[in-house]
This record gives sequence, structure tokens and C-alpha cells, in this order.
Amino acid sequence: MKSAKIVFVLVLLTALAPVATRAQAPTVQLSLELFGPWALCAPELDDALACTMRLGQTLQVWVQAHSIPSWVPVRLIANWLPDNASFESVWRQGEAVQVFTFTPTEAHVTKPEEPLIVRFIARTDYDSISRELRIYVRANQPPQAVTNPDQTVAPYQLVLLSAFDSSDPDGDVLYYRWDQISGPPVLLFGAETLYAIFLAPSEPATLVFRLTVSDGAFSVSKDVTVTVTPDCPCRDP
Repeated sequence: MKSAKIVFVLVLLTALAPVATRAQAPTVQLSLELFGPWALCAPELDDALACTMRLGQTLQVWVQAHSIPSWVPVRLIANWLPDNASFESVWRQGEAVQVFTFTPTEAHVTKPEEPLIVRFIARTDYDSISRELRIYVRANQPPQAVTNPDQTVAPYQLVLLSAFDSSDPDGDVLYYRWDQISGPPVLLFGAETLYAIFLAPSEPATLVFRLTVSDGAFSVSKDVTVTVTPDCPCRDP
């Protein structure tokens, strides 16, 4: 009779052990954080992270997994990686940190309703949790750099350089930069704006300036020449 009781207690303890283990199992927390200046990302209602990017851009997402208590080791994996992507890891006790990096090609361009999906999974010996990264890749066309025509100006004349007619087929925000590439150096005001201004030298000269227009992914350039001559019957713009 005593043996039967002992057997019954052992069976009961065996049955309750998994329940007790699950009750004491630490909770895993998985968070995604974006580091990358050219990607537009936002959380979705189901806790996924959606990122929209163009060709020529690079996306970097830091994936961090934390466990409670902190001494429980965490394993962090990705279920799938697209071509041209990497998942670099840094391992620390109780915490897993990895960096997902992706530069799309034309083969990765997606339809609006069919993103590339990467699922990050954090696991301990007791539990697991996952979050989804949805990547929408759009085609990107380079911008068009347009300057004002070449100019002939008089010495000491105020000269205006304009990129007003520059544009981007995709409607992206444009960034401008003017650089002098030849001729006597002049002080250029507004070198990183739509318009740049300088004072023409006192002596005859030929100056060449380069406009660079960027949409954040692609850059294009165009040169404009300014000729300084005392014979020019010109007036300030």
C-alpha cells in the first residue's frame, strides 16, 4: 500500500512539473528599432514594422531581444533573408542584438500589396516570440539637374546661379550643392541651396561651376560656365 502511494505521488509530480516550469518561465520581449536615414518605417496595427524604400537606398534595422530575468540566454534568428541582405549578430548574456541590412535591386521591387516579409524570432528554453518586418521596395528614377544658361558678366557683377528647373520624376525631395571646379576662386553664397550667388572677379576670367542634385539615393550633376569680360554691357540680375 505504501509503495502504491509513493508511485501515485511520483506520477502526480511528473504531471505537474511542466505546468510549474511554464508558470516560472521568463517572458521574452522582442523589439525592432530602425537606424537608417533613407528608409520610411512605421509600426502597423499587428505590431509588425513596415518600411517603404526606393532602389539605391539601404535599410538598417536593429533587432533586439531581451529576456526576463536577464540571465536567461536568448537566441535570435530570421526565418528568411532576401538576396543582398545580411543579419549580423552581437551576443551578450541575457540579450541578443542583431543588425539587419538590406540594399534592394530591381529584382526586389514589390507590388503595393506584396511586400518582402522577414520574420525575426526570439527564443529561450521556455518561450518564443516573433515580429514581422515588411519591406516595400519602389522603383526609383534619378533626378534631373538643370541650371541657368551659361553667362557673360562684367567685373564686379553680382552673379546668380539657379537650379530652379531641376526636378525629380518620383516627386522626391531634392538636395542641391554648387561647387566651383575651375577659374579664380570666388566666395559662393548659398552653395547648398537652390540658388547660389557670388561676386565676379575684377579681371577677365572663365569660371565653371558644378550643380549636383540628389534625391537621397541617386545624384546627377551639370556644369555651367560664367565668363567675365570688361566688354560685357551687362547689368546685375
